[in-house]
Amino acid sequence: MTNYSLTLMAITGLLGAGLLTACGGGGSDSPEEAKNSSDCFNAGFYRKDTQIYVSQSKSLNDGPASTNLVYHWVTSQNEENGINHIYVNPTPNSGRTSLHYSIEGGALLYHGYNAFNIGATSRQSLAPPRQSLIAMAPGQTTSQTIVQTDSVSNADGETKTVTTLAETRSYEGRETITTALGTVEACRFVSSVAASQQGKPEASRETQTTTWVAATGPYRGLRLKESASTRQGGKTDTLVTETSQVSRFDIK
Repeated sequence: MTNYSLTLMAITGLLGAGLLTACGGGGSDSPEEAKNSSDCFNAGFYRKDTQIYVSQSKSLNDGPASTNLVYHWVTSQNEENGINHIYVNPTPNSGRTSLHYSIEGGALLYHGYNAFNIGATSRQSLAPPRQSLIAMAPGQTTSQTIVQTDSVSNADGETKTVTTLAETRSYEGRETITTALGTVEACRFVSSVAASQQGKPEASRETQTTTWVAATGPYRGLRLKESASTRQGGKTDTLVTETSQVSRFDIK
């Protein structure tokens, strides 16, 4: 998994989701669409000892689907200067990778991660942290410019990569969608990321992502579906992801 892929997984995490045409098109005139996005954020996802395991179906460029397992285990919390820092392990039965979040000023902040492997240590930091507002009004858009620094250290020394991310995130309202988990009212978010890697203009890429998150039901806050199209070097790849099964949903 690349550092950029791990970043996207961390941010969308279990709170992302899917393909608009597969969901029956755009929004409706329902009063539900006037609601803000706060119901689609489940604070329990970030309490210590919460554990969520899901299976995801992934299809690249309309190709055959494969299954991916996603884990979310809140291993620890640390109070610093009145701010609750939250650490999430995205790998099963191991404490070797730790994603760093905090919740401040009505937003979920992602700060980066540390990963420890045999013979190597990987780190990522974001300045400023990526911010996802919890209560967005329909049609509201936020934007950020973030400097992401990825480093890998091993016996041969340290390799560092610096990438500038220009991001926007919009909340488009609610709609009812049908997925493998049933028919659910969901929040729809659309985001874009333009990534420019320092010293490597050929590595520049642009990603447009549409995400659906459950607003109601037993899996409130869970990513249901997601479609991400990435353009790089004149080629566009589209990855569609759907949560197909929930094997553990232990919210503390």
